[in-house]
Amino acid sequence: MSSDKKNRSYASVIGYGTFITRGYWKDKQNVESCLVNNYSRVFPRKYWFPVVLPSDDSFWALKFDVSQEELNQLDNYEGVHLGLFERIQTKVELKTGSKINAFLYVPTENLIVSQMLTNELDTSDRWKEHIRTFPEIVQLFPELIL
Repeated sequence: MSSDKKNRSYASVIGYGTFITRGYWKDKQNVESCLVNNYSRVFPRKYWFPVVLPSDDSFWALKFDVSQEELNQLDNYEGVHLGLFERIQTKVELKTGSKINAFLYVPTENLIVSQMLTNELDTSDRWKEHIRTFPEIVQLFPELIL
């Protein structure tokens, strides 16, 4: 490993939607399944991507580590600068049972209100069905479709 990579600081990010299916995790550090508590993944029928909303539920996602530069790129992808999503820190549980803090992209209150996003739009986590269409992901991370 180059000294540049050794000295670089990394942040843990939770991928729960297109970060998974579009393979953003593939070239990242420390990729592993994690359980996201107190949120539901909601895949509204009119959307091509899911969102997460506060709830009493939990779902499986991927945790991966990114550099500050990569984190800035993910912020742009998620529309943080446009006020669509915000990056918050939350605690997740890894498959090993240990708990860590990681960044989660959540819709802003403005987006929730303007798009009328509610947990009732998807009570079964339909995104899992989309993940099933990616055999490599299912093989590597079977928890994602549980």
